[in-house]
Amino acid sequence: MDTVVVTVGKEVLSGKTVNTNLRDIAILLSAIGLEIKKSFVIDDDIEEYHKILDIIDEELVIFTGGLGPTVDDLTREAVYQYYQLETYIDENVLTNIREYFDRRNQRMTNANLKQAMFPIGSRILENHLGTAPGVCIDVNEQHIILLPGPPREMRPMLEKVIEYLKDKVGLNIYSEGFKLVGTGESAMEEKLEGFYEQHPNVRIAPYASLGEIKYIFTSTNFDDLKSAKDAFYDHFKEYVYGSINDTLEEVVVSLLRESEATVSTAESCTGGLLASNITSVPGASSVFKEGLITYSNEAKMKYLNVSEHTLKTEGAVSEACVIEMAKNLAKQTNATYTIAISGIAGPSGGTKEKPVGLVYFGLCYDGKVYVERQVFNGNRTMVQSRAAIYALNMLRKVLIYA
Repeated sequence: MDTVVVTVGKEVLSGKTVNTNLRDIAILLSAIGLEIKKSFVIDDDIEEYHKILDIIDEELVIFTGGLGPTVDDLTREAVYQYYQLETYIDENVLTNIREYFDRRNQRMTNANLKQAMFPIGSRILENHLGTAPGVCIDVNEQHIILLPGPPREMRPMLEKVIEYLKDKVGLNIYSEGFKLVGTGESAMEEKLEGFYEQHPNVRIAPYASLGEIKYIFTSTNFDDLKSAKDAFYDHFKEYVYGSINDTLEEVVVSLLRESEATVSTAESCTGGLLASNITSVPGASSVFKEGLITYSNEAKMKYLNVSEHTLKTEGAVSEACVIEMAKNLAKQTNATYTIAISGIAGPSGGTKEKPVGLVYFGLCYDGKVYVERQVFNGNRTMVQSRAAIYALNMLRKVLIYA
């Protein structure tokens, strides 16, 4: 099924907003064997909508953005007008929108009424995080899908989009996958040489993101899919941390719960990002004890008893420093595991001996500290994110293999 995606909004056109919606939609569609043939970005202008719709003949058309209540949110009106669709106000959606505003002690305006307007016979996609529902429309042998622009509102709707497509088009596609951490895409592709040819009936697609890789397996034959997945796992299980819907922090928290273990963190260059990742998981309070941000040398000495001698002779970014940080944190918190991070996130502060991106990790358990040293590429935010992911993966491996 040929597919086109139309992204709406000045923010994307001006470059102020990165078009992550296109990426997310492409990944999900590829998982069921569909590929995007064209993509457009347009302004919220009735004429622009009609110009695009005049040249689109693909069977599946997905719009993102322009479903808000303001006068320049025109996707709904433009599409309904173009196809001359008969509409109605859905009372259930209207009630949900009212309740959304009531929960926030805000007044709903008449402008929001249009967000409850749908073509007769369409399928509504509920929005639990905002006031703009999505909608699936069948018209003139085309499937038109309207989705909200904010990614946090759009992403949860994508699974419902897949259900709609399977129902309407009769897609018989099996799709599963793995998430990997601790390896890079180029290294994986080298190791996978010949693997794709061994599984010709399965589409295996990698999607690299910061610090991890998704591998999505798609096939019309479930046995072929399972065979490819099993073989992949046997080869690369040291890197596989979960299925396609898992997050690394969820897996780590689950492993800690299963082990009845706890963790505390001491962070310097990551500024609390590791602790934030862990505590983003519901129920993490049962396994997370304490998190310290000891950014300065003074803080390392004051809260973690790192010796002044170590800081003067070895430096804060050193094996010796993270050993003291992790070991002394264990004494103070009695956590089963303690993790210490100290590094140079940049963009300045690096030297030839200690370049920007250098990070030391100390993981303490059973009275012993295990140290690892890494140099990460990227800007400051990327170094911090990669360091937090690396630390989580250190803990994951210890929980599984120690």
